[in-house]
Amino acid sequence: MPKLDDIGFIKHLDKSNMGHLVIHMAEHVYKGYNESVIHISPEFSLNCEGLIKHVVICGMGGSAISADIAQTLYSSLVPITVVRDFNLPFIDKNTLCVFISYSGNTEETVECMSKAMEVTPFITGVTSGGRLKELLDPKYLWIEIPAGIPPRSAIGYLFFSLLRVLEIMGLVSNQSDLVERVISSIMQKASSLCFKSPTERNLAKSSAETIYGKTPVIYSSTPLLSSVAYRWKCQINENAKLPAFHHSLPELLHNEIEGWESVSTAKTAYIPILLRLFNDDAKYTKSIDKFQELLTKQGIDFIEFYGDGDNVLCDMFVLIYLGDMISFYLGILNNVDPTSIDFIDFIKKK
Repeated sequence: MPKLDDIGFIKHLDKSNMGHLVIHMAEHVYKGYNESVIHISPEFSLNCEGLIKHVVICGMGGSAISADIAQTLYSSLVPITVVRDFNLPFIDKNTLCVFISYSGNTEETVECMSKAMEVTPFITGVTSGGRLKELLDPKYLWIEIPAGIPPRSAIGYLFFSLLRVLEIMGLVSNQSDLVERVISSIMQKASSLCFKSPTERNLAKSSAETIYGKTPVIYSSTPLLSSVAYRWKCQINENAKLPAFHHSLPELLHNEIEGWESVSTAKTAYIPILLRLFNDDAKYTKSIDKFQELLTKQGIDFIEFYGDGDNVLCDMFVLIYLGDMISFYLGILNNVDPTSIDFIDFIKKK
């Protein structure tokens, strides 16, 4: 029996049920968009039409991935800056600041909020509680999400609650129909990726076995998927306890592509993972195809994955879902508990 088909072995390692959380992403998306509790203080004005000229979204780790996705999708509607730091960029009274921290106690995010409160009245947040809740609750708009799960498994709650913030503030039109399509797309994948689906018919399990023993290098065929490639990298780091790296076309063709000329090292140590869109722009398709041609000539194995082709948001979350499942199964192959983050906990304590 393939190792990943031994459900008893998976459950033995997965002591905190990360697999259960990952496989149920569709439920998290639904609840994040439709059921998270929206708090709006009587002091907070929603009459901001034409006033907001810039959005700054602050977060770290798994919370900040949602900000990256929002920046990719909605920067054509309003300038969006993502901050992973203790310090804010330039903001003024026309800046909407959104603070995302699953725990509500992320040091960098809380410090940024304290600074923003001195400058702009447009303060909002997404959190399950903590210090962020204490700062937001008296006078601002914030969305409360369920507590008690690892932040990296809460992307469904975090992103789709962030989307509700942008809708409420009038920066993004109602996206409920699109969200329903995302949920449907993920649910269609769940049965084929779950524990009970055998490796021979399970894309996540078989891909994890292909990646196992090598360092993944995740490439997005277009900047639209750059945040997804970064998500794959982070999930492999945290769930599988493996180094992983990411980059995006077209920039990688101007530098990183040369790294694959060292055939002996590249063939044995690394595996390129290519994330693509079915309906990609022709110029990106041509570039990624030529890159694949070079890899093939070098004898370097690679694997590629496509979004569903329905729309960009569906593409992103279908690929995120697949990446999350692959990272979970990689953790099992590495004989580690996917939930534990001992090194991160060590740094936080110090």
